[in-house]
Amino acid sequence: MSAANGVAAGRGTTGPERRGSVDLLVRHGHVLTMDDESRVIRDGAVAIRGRRIVEVGEDAEVAARHDARRTIDADGAPVHPGFVDTHLHASFHIFRGAVPDHVSEAEVFDAIERPYYNAVTDEDEELGVLLASLEMIRNGTTCFLEAGTVLAPSAAAAAAEAVGIRAVIADARVMDNPRPERRIRRSPANLDEALARLGGELRRNADPDALVTGHVAVLGFGTATDDLLREAKRLADAGGAVLNMHHAYGVGDTANDRARFGVDPLVHFAEVGILARNLTLGHANHLTDRECDLLIETGASIAWAPAASMLWGHGGTIHGRHAELWHRGAAIALGSDSGNWSNDFDLFRQANLAVLTAREAHEDRTALIAEDVLEMATRGGARAAGLEDRIGSIEPGKRADLVIHTLDRPGLMPVTDMARNLVYASGSRSIRTVIVDGAVVLDDGAFARLDEARLLAQVNAASQALFGRMGVTMSPNRFPGRRGPAGRP
Repeated sequence: MSAANGVAAGRGTTGPERRGSVDLLVRHGHVLTMDDESRVIRDGAVAIRGRRIVEVGEDAEVAARHDARRTIDADGAPVHPGFVDTHLHASFHIFRGAVPDHVSEAEVFDAIERPYYNAVTDEDEELGVLLASLEMIRNGTTCFLEAGTVLAPSAAAAAAEAVGIRAVIADARVMDNPRPERRIRRSPANLDEALARLGGELRRNADPDALVTGHVAVLGFGTATDDLLREAKRLADAGGAVLNMHHAYGVGDTANDRARFGVDPLVHFAEVGILARNLTLGHANHLTDRECDLLIETGASIAWAPAASMLWGHGGTIHGRHAELWHRGAAIALGSDSGNWSNDFDLFRQANLAVLTAREAHEDRTALIAEDVLEMATRGGARAAGLEDRIGSIEPGKRADLVIHTLDRPGLMPVTDMARNLVYASGSRSIRTVIVDGAVVLDDGAFARLDEARLLAQVNAASQALFGRMGVTMSPNRFPGRRGPAGRP
């Protein structure tokens, strides 16, 4: 791949191998299975052959039945399924931090986004996805559902495959009703152009073992006609994939849709026939009672990104009904959004914010608990990405996407309740090893197949060059403004 040429480090992950009944055995883990019974095995083991988990259970029993090529000793630390990020603009990491806090949302497109879209290259996007993927792996995310905004989806696929992360990607910026002032050169402008692009990434699903698969995405935010939405749903159904779109990020989005449709937006989507179990809605911060009922009735998923609402002051964590919907049985997952709309690709952060903001908004300590958000990040994420039959829990037959922590971090001590310690204290800081599709991607804190330092330097150089082409000046000589006791400048 172009962006990662020369970055393979050639690290070995094992000593001399010997033939055994399994390829990898993770022993002595505090295993949070996230299976149907929510089993927690305090001294557990996970046996992996090839890409799949073949057994999980008590360590003494599993270890006695398997001779492994490699054994990893978790030494009592948590082992849990890899997290699934279900709302992610992966390539935007190449210009993370480029939106100053003092720039209003109304100014962002003309000041930052349009210059970005007109200046970014395929190689820049590949590097952006590489950076995002490295960050996600380090933070325990082993799969992401891209929001359909990488202009060159092949660049996203190449980056994900190089890092070894599972990805579900789609065609870029599919819309047929764009606001004229929001158009860019590389985006469809009408129905014919949108249909020509729609569903192109579904071809990746022909390989049942592909690490990078496809889904169908439309941008949302009132940019799609009913004709486009119906065809997108038809393609998703035929391809056994999810249909993914933005919805109700800010209160203005809902108001615009309601004015256009004459009814609540999700009522209209139900009438059109797209509100179904394989629909994933990014954000959904502002919903009516009827829309909540429809979400539960149809089984559509919400990709909740608390930090993305909070960073821009949209009130989603105040007015959002995610916790209420969760208790009513709705399908809720978590997302990180983008490098300028939450800035941090760490689902432990989103999980922590989800719990805290739900409790604050409802003035109820039990509004959400640690186990709830761990389920959103694993099983809920797998369902929202259309991969619930493959990932999301640690059980035989599932793909081996695992995260292994270490007790050599103060956040997990003392050893009391690991779910609470993970969500409220250690988060991603205690992650030691990450396994994706049976392959050890992060090996005792180091990437097994990549020269991370070289990649980060390459990303930074490309980012600075991109800022130059965008006409954006970074690294000011002083803070742009000071507010506080000293007053405004």
